[in-house]
Amino acid sequence: MAEMRSKKEKQPAVVIPLDGSETAVRAFGTSEAVTRMLGGVLHVMHVSDQTVASEELPELLKLKTIEVEDFVIHQVSGHVVNTILEFALRIDACMIVMSSHGKTHDQELIAGGVTMEIVQHTDIPVLVVRPDMKKPPGPDWRPRKMLVPLNGSPITATEVDQVFSLAGTIGVDIDVLHVAVVGEARPAEVGAYTSPVYADYPHYDWSAWADEFLRRFGGRRSESKVRLFHRRGGIVDATLDFAEQNDEDLVALIWRGRLEKERAATVKGILQRAEAPVLLKRVKGGR
Repeated sequence: MAEMRSKKEKQPAVVIPLDGSETAVRAFGTSEAVTRMLGGVLHVMHVSDQTVASEELPELLKLKTIEVEDFVIHQVSGHVVNTILEFALRIDACMIVMSSHGKTHDQELIAGGVTMEIVQHTDIPVLVVRPDMKKPPGPDWRPRKMLVPLNGSPITATEVDQVFSLAGTIGVDIDVLHVAVVGEARPAEVGAYTSPVYADYPHYDWSAWADEFLRRFGGRRSESKVRLFHRRGGIVDATLDFAEQNDEDLVALIWRGRLEKERAATVKGILQRAEAPVLLKRVKGGR
């Protein structure tokens, strides 16, 4: 069953799953803003085995107002995660927007079960909004800057173009952050490109290194303004500190798509503490 208000075909599609909880709907304003920026249609999904009359759905989902012109409210049954992912693939969604938590909100957890499963099993970019953010974006959100931490691993180069392309579409500048982790071995992957050996001297051959880093990781192919920054320290702390100090509007993370114990420490740390929405782009075949 679906309630539909859409005038155009082949618009960019944005999906937001809602379970009727106050925590889940905290991401709705962000989904509206993204849909507006993309000039797309917003697909609101409610997966439940209980059928509700169409006119009652907005109230059930805590939707007081809907401030996008083109939207569809879908009421479907089935396995929650599989149904959402299959639907997003079927309509060729360009993004899924969702709260990190739903009905089973537990602040001790990085994210709820549905969010955890979705981000690990889709190549579609997922924009995650923490419901306890101090200022969650509303429908009038207009981000200016996107922070993209890159560690020089060649695996990130395979996905960075899509992230940069999205940044160009929504009209944000890109701040690329490379963090040199003190005391850790340099990445062993073939093709890895990390900071110069003389990291204690930040001006040593910096210009040449920065130009090569951006050449390898898509900066010169982006329609957005791209700037490269270098910091030392722990990746999570350095990223979050930089985001706060430079008023970054969202953080984009390219990752392998695995949240098991002792994996994805950067993703977990940033998701748990970020005061800006976090865009997760899984490397294809990352699992």
